[in-house]
Amino acid sequence: MNKLQRVTLAVASAAAAVGAAGLGVAAATANAQPAAASQAAPASSLGGGQAKANERVVEAFLQDVINEHNGNDVAGYLTPDMVWYGGTVGAVAGRANVAGLFASVVAAFPDSHITIDDIFGQDDQVVVRVVVSGTQQGAILAIPASGRHVQWDGVDIYRLRDGKISNIWAGDDWTAILNDTGTYKAPWIS
Repeated sequence: MNKLQRVTLAVASAAAAVGAAGLGVAAATANAQPAAASQAAPASSLGGGQAKANERVVEAFLQDVINEHNGNDVAGYLTPDMVWYGGTVGAVAGRANVAGLFASVVAAFPDSHITIDDIFGQDDQVVVRVVVSGTQQGAILAIPASGRHVQWDGVDIYRLRDGKISNIWAGDDWTAILNDTGTYKAPWIS
């Protein structure tokens, strides 16, 4: 599948086939630990610099949690009433539960890497367009570990409050994930 096909699928799938990793998070949720104060996301500034400060929080979150594989640091970036929205997959509410969701993704893809292709913020929201990749070493969305390289595109919207992430609307290309794990091959994929 070429890059254009993946981007097209990501956009088409974003609303309907969203970051569903939360369905396999029970064990990780129970073990989620808040980050130490020194690892917490910085408070955002007020006024015109708020959007840039929020972009830096999201970048730090993705770098720390996904690229550096620090699943235990997630809670330090989140508000207590945090909600992650996964479209048709549902929602995950509460700091500990969302931290468990991300910890489970990091555990399933221990070599995960995220590349930010675009990031921009306005007021309290930040939008990122990313490519995520890794080797599936653990179950995700009830898909057993495949040992296969998986890569997908995502477009996610973050809302921040007082320098912490309070909401994420995740738009991940689950068709690509299902294809790369060998779980499902859509008829339009050659």
